[in-house]
Amino acid sequence: MPNNKASNPSKISYEMLKHLSGDALEFFLLLANSCLSRGDIPADWHEAVVYPISKPHDFDAQLKNAHSITLLETVRKCVVKVVTNRLSYLLTDNKILQRRNFAGLPGSSTDVSIKMLDTIIHQHKYNSSDDQEL
Repeated sequence: MPNNKASNPSKISYEMLKHLSGDALEFFLLLANSCLSRGDIPADWHEAVVYPISKPHDFDAQLKNAHSITLLETVRKCVVKVVTNRLSYLLTDNKILQRRNFAGLPGSSTDVSIKMLDTIIHQHKYNSSDDQEL
């Protein structure tokens, strides 16, 4: 996980988690595993803090003149990353997803899926009358 990122609501940073050792690391792993095995996810993990950042031109109190950054709980992001990495490994190594269902896995691409969707849309527009919708 990257260093020097904006702090989340709990103020726990990636740097803090990277330097955990001994009992603290063991407690962190116990907490994460307990949340997953019990399905008891902390309420804070269901929330995010969104900050509007003004674009280079005047904000003028218009959301269209801003882009946003979203701060999520660092512990949540770490747990999700571990689960995602483990699932990706299992799905890839055991060839669970077949044919075109693998676009989000490591070593794969969304290019083919996007090109297929683009072709379907193009063919539909070409073959359909103006009053039909996709």
